[in-house]
Order: sequence, then C-alpha cells, then structure tokens
Amino acid sequence: MGIFSIFGSTRSGFASGLAALSLTLVSAPACISQMQTDIAANQKRLDSLEDDLEAKRKELEEALAEASRVLRRNSADQGLQIERIQQRLATMEGEIAELRHESSGTSKAQAERSLELQRRLSEVARAAGMDVPIDADQVPKSKSAHWEALTKAYRINKYSYTRGLARAYVERYPKDEHADNAQYMIGSSYLKQGQAAAALGEFQKVLSTYRRGDALDKTLYEMSKAFLEVRSCNDAATALKALLKNHKRSKLVPEAKKDLRKIRALGAADCDDR
Repeated sequence: MGIFSIFGSTRSGFASGLAALSLTLVSAPACISQMQTDIAANQKRLDSLEDDLEAKRKELEEALAEASRVLRRNSADQGLQIERIQQRLATMEGEIAELRHESSGTSKAQAERSLELQRRLSEVARAAGMDVPIDADQVPKSKSAHWEALTKAYRINKYSYTRGLARAYVERYPKDEHADNAQYMIGSSYLKQGQAAAALGEFQKVLSTYRRGDALDKTLYEMSKAFLEVRSCNDAATALKALLKNHKRSKLVPEAKKDLRKIRALGAADCDDR
C-alpha cells in the first residue's frame, strides 16, 4: 500500500508537471505569433512613413524646379508666382519635418538628402529675394574676410545673402569703420529689389546710428529715390537738400542737383503729397 501510495503521489506530480509543460508549449507559439505580428506592423508603419517622406521629397523637388523656372522667365507676374510657390514650399517643409521626426534614424542617406533639399530651398528663397537667415558657418570668421564676402555679394546683386552678411557684420562689429556701409547695403539691396518702403527703414538706421560715417551722402541720395518710388516727392526733395547742404564735397552733388530740379517739376500725377 505504501508502494502504491508513493507511486500514486509520484504519478500525480508527474501529471501536474505535464499539464504545466503543455500550457507552456501551447502559450509559447501564441506569444511568438504576437511578437511577429507586432514586428510586421511596425515594419509596415516604417515603410509607410518612408514612402510618405519620399513622396513629399519628390513634390518638394518639383516645386523647387518650378521656382527656378519662374525666376528664369522673369515674367510680369513673377512676384505672385513666387509668393504662391513660397507658400507651397513652406507647407511641404512642415510636412517633411513631421515625417522626418517620425521616421528619424531610419537612414543616414535620407538625412543627408533632406539637408540637401533644405539647402536648395534656401537658395531658391534667396534667389526670389526672401530674407533667409544664414547659418553661422556661412559667415567668415575673420572681419576682413567677412567684409570681402559682403561687398562681393552686394556687387553681384545677391540681395538676401547681402542682407544676411550685412546684419551679421553690424551685429559683430558695431563700432567698425565699415559698419555704416554695411547698414547702407541692407537698405540699398532692398531698393535695388524694388522694395522702397523696406529700404527707407534701413536707410533711417544709417542716419540715426552713424551720424559721423562716410555713408551718409549715398544714403540720402538713395533715400530720395526710395521716396519717389512711394510717391513722396517732398520727402525726396528734402533728402537731396540735406545731401547738398551737409555733404558739399560728395561726388553725388552734381547728380543730386539734377534730380532735385526734376523733382521740383513733378506734379500730382507723380506725387501723392502735391
């Protein structure tokens, strides 16, 4: 009886072990299956994000190409076309940023391509005359190199780049002998670009901040042109009179006298203040 009791007890324990093992074997495939499902779902989500990101990149490339074509055409409605493209680019840039955040770390090549698209976007924006902040690594380290880069950008009419470098120069070297000319270039680049109101605001900074600088005569002369563009003839005349009175040795005096005579002959058809 003792033997049967022992055998019965052993058999009972053995049965319990088999039951537990059976449960483990049954549940293990279920866990593995769930893991495989999760992995497949995550991979599908990642593939979807990559597809979305690639589609947005292609759309952005098309918009950049369209912007370049508009700039080359130089048509009468270029301003409106550029504005629409800028809005489209801004929207896509935001969408790409969101997708890039979701799929971050998926590919070094993708990251490099995104940076390249961002660079091209900035170039097109600058070509369209938009003020795009320049990166610190784009600003020369030394003062002399910075000034050289600024004057070159101004000379070849790279308006946005000129303003970016000029603002950085004024901020870095506010007491430098070229600071007034850097500020003047900001206003002058706006005037060349046909943005007279913005130019006047920047020219005013030259008059108020650099009263002893050597950029005052050309600032007053270009202010007169900017005032004429906004149909403020009396203010244009006042700027020229200030140039003639306070900068008698300026090389601009002969031109200023001619322009002043022309302004005096203008009437209500050309001026809002007459």
